[in-house]
Amino acid sequence: MIASRWTRAAGPALVTVLLMAGLAGEPDSGGESVTCSYAFAGLVSLSCGDPELEARIRANALTPEEAKAIDCPPVLWDGDQGAAEILAAQNPGSVDDQPTYVPRSPDPAVATRVNQAWDRIEGWLGAHASATLRQLKSGAGPQDLARWEDTHGRRLPDDLYASYLRHDGTEDDQAAGFRLPPSYDLLGLLDIDVRNDANCRFLVMWGDREGADPEHGKWHGSLLTIGSDGYSRDLFVEPRTGRVGEASWQERPAYDGPMGWPSHVAMLEALAGALESGQALRRWYPVVTAGCALRWAEKPAPLRPGCAGGSRPSPSP
Repeated sequence: MIASRWTRAAGPALVTVLLMAGLAGEPDSGGESVTCSYAFAGLVSLSCGDPELEARIRANALTPEEAKAIDCPPVLWDGDQGAAEILAAQNPGSVDDQPTYVPRSPDPAVATRVNQAWDRIEGWLGAHASATLRQLKSGAGPQDLARWEDTHGRRLPDDLYASYLRHDGTEDDQAAGFRLPPSYDLLGLLDIDVRNDANCRFLVMWGDREGADPEHGKWHGSLLTIGSDGYSRDLFVEPRTGRVGEASWQERPAYDGPMGWPSHVAMLEALAGALESGQALRRWYPVVTAGCALRWAEKPAPLRPGCAGGSRPSPSP
């Protein structure tokens, strides 16, 4: 099997990967390891210092048909015949006539629940963790959401759609930004593609063929990442059912773990309840740092004085 150590990155990246002996699906030959790195800037360039191993990795990668089966794009290897032309066709550049995207309205009852939950969350942050309140981004524009759905050929669940209308992620994912328990940064609409592309790339490169079902297989390209711990774990929404679960590209999605929820709005409502009551959300208590930021801990702590701040008005949904 393959174990990896990798860094969170968007766009062109240089990543070092520790390969335990044997590729995915091949027997382990005694624990020998070799370090490889790959650079990604549309085309993938692999370097292991061993041409034979590099050739085996490339040959073992998922085929375009296998990648499509898990809703992932194929890997285009630097030097492969026609790869540059395929990449150019996928990225034709800017055009003068931009298409018009027609926004839609999510289910009113669902949108009301989402906005009421965010009202409660923002109210608590304004009273107790104003630094985090100030870091919440304004909502995504209806045109942006319409563009995402049109270009991806699928709809976001209505509660997630309504939530992005309210807040499109967080400004600061390191210091005072909004985090979901235990330490998932709240991600914006475009981050869905960044995280999914990274997870898909690893699955396709390393030839992981353990199922193509978003319910029972490993990572699936249809999953909508809404939170990331900055390393390998993601909090996601499964679009067919709207359920919230956790996974990494190395693991099967888990819907019955600590952060498994029947829906995105159910998670937001539980989050609001935990903040208001001071009780644990599953196993984590809301705490406030010296910098007036919301964080989550295994033990409760008194709220800090002096962390109140005026609530920042949110755009009308």
